Amino acid sequence: MSDTTTTQACAAPTVSRRSRGAWQPFTGNGVSRFADASGSRALVFLGGFALTTALVLGWALHTTWWPVVDQAVREFPENGPALVQGRFNWPETAPRLLADSPHLGVAVRPSNLDPLGRTADLQLELLPETLRLAGIAGFVDLPWPATATLPLGRLQAQAAWEAWRRPALAALIVTAAMAMTVIWSLLALTLALPLRIAAFLLQKQITLGGCWRLSAAASMSGSLVLNLGLGGYVMRWLSWPALAAVVVIHLLVNGLSLSWGLVSRPKKSHAASVPNPFHPGTAKSSSRKSGSNPFG
Repeated sequence: MSDTTTTQACAAPTVSRRSRGAWQPFTGNGVSRFADASGSRALVFLGGFALTTALVLGWALHTTWWPVVDQAVREFPENGPALVQGRFNWPETAPRLLADSPHLGVAVRPSNLDPLGRTADLQLELLPETLRLAGIAGFVDLPWPATATLPLGRLQAQAAWEAWRRPALAALIVTAAMAMTVIWSLLALTLALPLRIAAFLLQKQITLGGCWRLSAAASMSGSLVLNLGLGGYVMRWLSWPALAAVVVIHLLVNGLSLSWGLVSRPKKSHAASVPNPFHPGTAKSSSRKSGSNPFG
């Protein structure tokens, strides 16, 4: 065995051991180990946690919103409703609440002037020119597609909804998972340089790339709070304002996890390197210092 191979075999592979131990981001040491892992490993774990949160979001929509839309479609008249070149036509003149639940309501307003109350956290209002999303913080109007022409009688609306309800949910889950992966990655990239400066001041051993991986791991730990908040909202343990507070709290958890992981990083070593006693050159030097071997 060559001298180089012997030296590498005797050296302690600290970084390699810490990299292999990067599998959970729920403790300071666990978050810290992701700084020594590869970028692909951190990205795979980040995507996995994003997909988990997206699946929880999909379950929440399937449990709270989809049954309301099912009921609303069944309330459509047999003839008359249609979407014609960007305008929604409704055969009746009075506003009507089609379906309602604590989470979502669906209503029709043939005229913008007709007032209609709101009891759900979010209400979808079908207006002649727009689809209105009304909630606690106000409303947002989404214009109908200008070139769309679609009959929306009860049979046509039910057929269209049954054909698209599952693909739409799957598309929302995939889109949410990709969006959260990108957002968390960009957030980690933004925090990498300030974290590297803090590590320098604290004399912590970490690279700039390790700072990105550490920040990404902190986002994974905060996603657990977000998932619990969504579950609590679906079960009506949390109200809509409380869910908004959970979103803020999960950002605070990200910050605490990031600080905990940075503090758990090892200190920079300034001590002189210890010679390898198994290296041939070191052995000869030690032999000369201790005197000649009388049995040689």
